[in-house]
Amino acid sequence: MMIFTGDAVIFCAYTVAIIAHEFAHARMAALRGYRLGSVTLMPFGGVIEGGENYSRTDNVLIALSGPLFNAACALLIVALWWLYPQIYAYTLDFCTANAALCIVNLLPLYPLDGSRVVYALAKNKLRALKALKALGMAGGGVLLALNVASVFYTYNFSLGVMGAFLIYGALFGTGEASYLHVASRSPLNKDYAQGVEKRTVLVAEQTPLLKLLAQVKRDALTEFVVTDKNGLPRAGVSEEKLQQLCADNALITPISRALGLQDGGGKKKKHS
Repeated sequence: MMIFTGDAVIFCAYTVAIIAHEFAHARMAALRGYRLGSVTLMPFGGVIEGGENYSRTDNVLIALSGPLFNAACALLIVALWWLYPQIYAYTLDFCTANAALCIVNLLPLYPLDGSRVVYALAKNKLRALKALKALGMAGGGVLLALNVASVFYTYNFSLGVMGAFLIYGALFGTGEASYLHVASRSPLNKDYAQGVEKRTVLVAEQTPLLKLLAQVKRDALTEFVVTDKNGLPRAGVSEEKLQQLCADNALITPISRALGLQDGGGKKKKHS
């Protein structure tokens, strides 16, 4: 619709900003130990279903990562205007798209990111979810009413699209998680009927959990040996133990810290 009405540039700006927004969500989820299950791209954002299975901290960080990334993009563009004012006309639409996505998605209207933060912090999850969905429906209704009223002034197509988006998300949000923890991924489940190799992999104590997961194979049972800087063994980690460590820690956590091993100064790290 925007392309046919001569707003192709604005459409492209919002599309890129929305994809960047969802990429930020997925990247933060990956750092917290989740992989993307599914996401439905919609105008002004994506329908992120669930969050009920995340921890409170994970839910807040994943929800805020998208809007904050858009805010960073907008601020970066504004900063570039001071250095290169000639790019203003070429970057204004993209800057506006990022700023709008940031502000809109921080509103506490389901299924926007702001509602995910409120939901994560709420003590009564069921009551909070119902209230947030009701706010989403009400907000969508107001926007649709403004869309109809704009016919008598300057017609605003975006108000109608945003209203429909909120109502759709509030009605069809299922509460199912859209990110699955990597600790449940298939390579950790072996097919012993086909034969499974037993292997040993030595890893440095500062190796993040994410890199250990990359070594896990479906056709092999891997035992990890954590070594110090001199190559001397400090601890053994089975795949089952690795699965538990990944469930309890962010994937960027060094294996030594996840295990609670002593550091070079003799201080013992607390297990997350």
